[in-house]
Amino acid sequence: MTRGIWLGALFVLWAPVCAMADEYEAGGITVAHPWARATPGGATVGAAYAQIKAKDGEPDVLVAASSPVAGRVEIHTHSMDGGVMKMRRIEKLPIAGGASAVLKPSGDHIMLFDLKEPLKEGALLPITLVFEKAGEVKIEATIEPPGAKGPHGLDDQPGDQGHSGHDKH
Repeated sequence: MTRGIWLGALFVLWAPVCAMADEYEAGGITVAHPWARATPGGATVGAAYAQIKAKDGEPDVLVAASSPVAGRVEIHTHSMDGGVMKMRRIEKLPIAGGASAVLKPSGDHIMLFDLKEPLKEGALLPITLVFEKAGEVKIEATIEPPGAKGPHGLDDQPGDQGHSGHDKH
Protein backbone atom coordinates (compact mmCIF):
# COMPACT_ATOMS: atom_id res chain seq x y z
CA MET A 1 0.00 0.00 0.00
CA THR A 2 1.15 3.51 -0.67
CA ARG A 3 1.64 5.85 2.25
CA GLY A 4 -1.43 7.96 1.33
CA ILE A 5 -3.75 4.95 1.23
CA TRP A 6 -2.33 3.72 4.55
CA LEU A 7 -2.94 7.10 6.21
CA GLY A 8 -6.43 7.24 4.70
CA ALA A 9 -7.26 3.77 6.00
CA LEU A 10 -5.90 4.68 9.44
CA PHE A 11 -8.04 7.84 9.51
CA VAL A 12 -11.19 5.92 8.54
CA LEU A 13 -10.58 3.42 11.34
CA TRP A 14 -9.56 6.02 13.96
CA ALA A 15 -12.18 8.76 13.28
CA PRO A 16 -15.12 6.86 14.84
CA VAL A 17 -13.05 6.19 17.97
CA CYS A 18 -12.24 9.91 18.32
CA ALA A 19 -15.89 10.89 17.76
CA MET A 20 -17.13 8.38 20.35
CA ALA A 21 -14.70 9.69 22.94
CA ASP A 22 -16.32 13.13 22.68
CA GLU A 23 -19.97 11.98 22.64
CA TYR A 24 -21.99 9.98 25.17
CA GLU A 25 -25.49 8.53 24.63
CA ALA A 26 -28.14 7.05 26.91
CA GLY A 27 -31.93 6.81 26.79
CA GLY A 28 -32.61 9.46 24.13
CA ILE A 29 -29.94 11.88 25.41
CA THR A 30 -26.62 12.65 23.72
CA VAL A 31 -23.94 14.65 25.53
CA ALA A 32 -21.37 16.04 23.10
CA HIS A 33 -18.10 17.93 23.52
CA PRO A 34 -17.91 18.01 27.34
CA TRP A 35 -15.07 20.15 28.67
CA ALA A 36 -13.89 22.21 31.62
CA ARG A 37 -11.22 24.85 32.21
CA ALA A 38 -8.06 24.08 34.16
CA THR A 39 -7.98 25.67 37.61
CA PRO A 40 -5.01 27.13 39.46
CA GLY A 41 -3.63 25.31 42.51
CA GLY A 42 -5.72 26.05 45.57
CA ALA A 43 -8.89 26.79 43.58
CA THR A 44 -11.98 25.24 45.14
CA VAL A 45 -14.46 25.84 42.29
CA GLY A 46 -14.61 24.97 38.61
CA ALA A 47 -17.16 24.70 35.82
CA ALA A 48 -17.97 22.21 33.06
CA TYR A 49 -19.73 22.67 29.74
CA ALA A 50 -21.23 20.51 26.98
CA GLN A 51 -24.00 20.23 24.41
CA ILE A 52 -26.92 18.08 25.59
CA LYS A 53 -29.28 16.88 22.85
CA ALA A 54 -32.63 15.12 23.22
CA LYS A 55 -34.05 12.91 20.45
CA ASP A 56 -37.06 14.17 18.50
CA GLY A 57 -40.23 13.63 20.52
CA GLU A 58 -38.25 12.61 23.63
CA PRO A 59 -37.79 15.65 25.90
CA ASP A 60 -35.92 15.14 29.15
CA VAL A 61 -34.74 17.15 32.15
CA LEU A 62 -31.27 17.37 33.68
CA VAL A 63 -31.97 17.17 37.43
CA ALA A 64 -28.55 16.59 39.04
CA ALA A 65 -24.85 16.06 38.51
CA SER A 66 -21.95 14.69 40.52
CA SER A 67 -18.20 14.18 40.24
CA PRO A 68 -15.71 12.31 42.42
CA VAL A 69 -13.38 15.34 42.29
CA ALA A 70 -15.94 17.75 43.80
CA GLY A 71 -17.69 17.85 47.14
CA ARG A 72 -20.79 19.38 45.56
CA VAL A 73 -22.00 19.80 41.96
CA GLU A 74 -24.86 22.09 40.88
CA ILE A 75 -26.62 23.15 37.69
CA HIS A 76 -26.23 26.92 37.18
CA THR A 77 -27.42 29.63 34.82
CA HIS A 78 -26.48 33.25 34.16
CA SER A 79 -29.08 35.99 33.83
CA MET A 80 -29.16 39.77 33.63
CA ASP A 81 -30.58 41.50 36.70
CA GLY A 82 -30.66 45.31 36.63
CA GLY A 83 -27.86 45.40 34.08
CA VAL A 84 -25.69 43.04 36.14
CA MET A 85 -24.88 39.49 35.04
CA LYS A 86 -25.65 37.10 37.90
CA MET A 87 -25.07 33.38 38.30
CA ARG A 88 -27.60 31.29 40.19
CA ARG A 89 -28.39 27.65 40.88
CA ILE A 90 -31.33 26.06 39.08
CA GLU A 91 -33.02 22.85 40.19
CA LYS A 92 -33.45 21.45 36.70
CA LEU A 93 -32.61 22.10 33.08
CA PRO A 94 -35.31 21.04 30.57
CA ILE A 95 -34.18 19.79 27.16
CA ALA A 96 -36.93 19.90 24.54
CA GLY A 97 -37.33 16.91 22.21
CA GLY A 98 -35.25 17.46 19.09
CA ALA A 99 -33.41 20.40 20.68
CA SER A 100 -30.14 21.04 22.48
CA ALA A 101 -29.21 22.70 25.72
CA VAL A 102 -25.80 24.27 25.23
CA LEU A 103 -23.81 24.57 28.44
CA LYS A 104 -21.19 27.29 27.89
CA PRO A 105 -19.23 30.01 29.67
CA SER A 106 -21.52 32.92 30.73
CA GLY A 107 -24.54 30.64 30.17
CA ASP A 108 -25.94 27.47 31.65
CA HIS A 109 -23.19 25.25 33.08
CA ILE A 110 -22.25 22.61 35.64
CA MET A 111 -20.63 24.18 38.73
CA LEU A 112 -18.13 22.13 40.73
CA PHE A 113 -17.59 23.16 44.37
CA ASP A 114 -15.10 22.01 47.01
CA LEU A 115 -12.65 20.62 44.45
CA LYS A 116 -10.50 17.90 45.98
CA GLU A 117 -7.67 18.70 43.54
CA PRO A 118 -7.05 21.26 40.79
CA LEU A 119 -8.46 20.54 37.34
CA LYS A 120 -5.28 19.93 35.32
CA GLU A 121 -5.02 20.80 31.64
CA GLY A 122 -4.99 17.66 29.47
CA ALA A 123 -6.65 15.44 32.08
CA LEU A 124 -10.20 14.06 31.99
CA LEU A 125 -12.89 15.11 34.47
CA PRO A 126 -15.43 12.37 35.31
CA ILE A 127 -18.98 13.70 35.70
CA THR A 128 -22.28 11.86 36.13
CA LEU A 129 -25.31 13.71 34.75
CA VAL A 130 -28.73 12.58 36.00
CA PHE A 131 -31.83 12.96 33.82
CA GLU A 132 -35.50 12.33 34.69
CA LYS A 133 -35.97 9.82 31.86
CA ALA A 134 -32.51 8.81 30.62
CA GLY A 135 -31.16 8.27 34.15
CA GLU A 136 -27.42 8.50 34.75
CA VAL A 137 -25.08 9.43 31.92
CA LYS A 138 -21.40 9.11 32.82
CA ILE A 139 -19.14 11.41 30.81
CA GLU A 140 -15.51 12.51 30.81
CA ALA A 141 -14.88 16.19 30.14
CA THR A 142 -11.55 17.20 28.62
CA ILE A 143 -9.78 19.80 30.74
CA GLU A 144 -8.74 22.70 28.53
CA PRO A 145 -6.30 25.56 29.32
CA PRO A 146 -7.36 28.35 31.71
CA GLY A 147 -9.35 30.96 29.79
CA ALA A 148 -10.45 28.52 27.05
CA LYS A 149 -13.70 29.51 25.33
CA GLY A 150 -14.51 26.07 23.96
CA PRO A 151 -13.21 22.52 23.73
CA HIS A 152 -10.17 21.51 21.68
CA GLY A 153 -9.09 25.12 21.02
CA LEU A 154 -12.44 26.20 19.55
CA ASP A 155 -13.74 29.73 20.16
CA ASP A 156 -17.09 28.55 21.54
CA GLN A 157 -19.13 25.52 22.54
CA PRO A 158 -20.12 23.38 19.53
CA GLY A 159 -23.87 23.43 18.99
CA ASP A 160 -24.22 27.06 20.10
CA GLN A 161 -26.20 29.11 17.63
CA GLY A 162 -26.75 32.01 20.01
CA HIS A 163 -29.37 30.26 22.16
CA SER A 164 -29.51 27.33 24.51
CA GLY A 165 -32.56 25.48 23.14
CA HIS A 166 -34.57 25.50 26.35
CA ASP A 167 -36.82 27.86 28.26
CA LYS A 168 -35.18 30.17 30.80
CA HIS A 169 -36.13 29.80 34.43
